[in-house]
Amino acid sequence: MSTWVGTIVATDGISEFWKKAAEHGVQQLAFDVPPFVLIDCNVGFDFQASVRLAEALSRDLSTMAIGFVVQTNADVHELHTYHRGNCMRRLVYSRDEGGWIVAEGEPQSWEHAYFFDDVSTGEPSTWPDLLDDDLSEDDIKRFEAAKTASDPMPVLSLFHPSSTAPMLRVCGALGIEGDKPAAKWKKPSFWTRLLRRA
Repeated sequence: MSTWVGTIVATDGISEFWKKAAEHGVQQLAFDVPPFVLIDCNVGFDFQASVRLAEALSRDLSTMAIGFVVQTNADVHELHTYHRGNCMRRLVYSRDEGGWIVAEGEPQSWEHAYFFDDVSTGEPSTWPDLLDDDLSEDDIKRFEAAKTASDPMPVLSLFHPSSTAPMLRVCGALGIEGDKPAAKWKKPSFWTRLLRRA
């Protein structure tokens, strides 16, 4: 999968979750309302659509949502976390632009799975996939201290995401099967948007 664009939403037991999500163009694929819903986003070239969807759902449902974009062919990861419509965290990584170009807000609880190769997937690795193989002893100690504190910020420059694995770990930590989204969203066509305005 070279590009993965999606939104993860905490349902908080909202009984009308699917009805409210449908108002934003979300098409339900699951029958139940799990604690967290993965929405696969078909955005065309508008990669920020998943971020806008996360913000809107977070605001309208008074909950937490993560909008994300992962491009493995270019090593680009973009993650935005919203709580009740307010942006709490923005992380943007681009290999071609030198690494982490945006790191704003406080680390979120799900980030431990993303950054520290948590065993939530059930398949612990011998070396975290976000780290280079040739770290110094000092860098390894700093990494271990950051992992213990669940705070990636002191060692952010050590992390180089290049696959979907970090987001799959986030899904696993939240009880989501990353390859089985509970919903999908497709960017409305130009004509659909025009008709809505009329």
